[in-house]
Amino acid sequence: MSATAQHAIAADHVFDGAVVHRDAAVVIDGARIVAIAPRAAVPAAVPVRALPVGAWLAPGFIDVQVNGGGDVLFNDAPTVEGIRAIAAAHRKYGTTALLPTLITDAPEKMRAAIAAVQGVVDTDPGIVG
Repeated sequence: MSATAQHAIAADHVFDGAVVHRDAAVVIDGARIVAIAPRAAVPAAVPVRALPVGAWLAPGFIDVQVNGGGDVLFNDAPTVEGIRAIAAAHRKYGTTALLPTLITDAPEKMRAAIAAVQGVVDTDPGIVG
C-alpha cells in the first residue's frame, strides 16, 4: 500500500458484505476503498481515524425509491432544501445514497422536482438522480 493521499478508518468490526473483520481498517485512496487490512498492518504514514470502541463499519444502504423523510414529503417540498432534509434523515439510518422519487403529481410539481434534483445532484454524492 502506498501512503500517498490515503487514509484509513479503523473499527473493532469491519463488515465487507460477506465477512466480519475484527480489529481492522478500511484503507481509502481518494474516493476508492483500496483495502481492508488488520489495523496493525496499516502503514504508519497513513492517517487512521479510529471509530469508538465496539463500533461497526459496514457498507451503506442505497435506496432507489425515497418519497420523503424527516417529516418532509418530496411532493410537498420539491426543492433542493427538501431533498437535503430527506437525505439527512435517511443518513441517520445508514442510507448513503438515495433516489428522490415523486408520487405522480401535476406537471408543474414534476418540473419543480426535476429542477431540485438537478440543483443538488452535482454537489451531493448521496443523491444519485
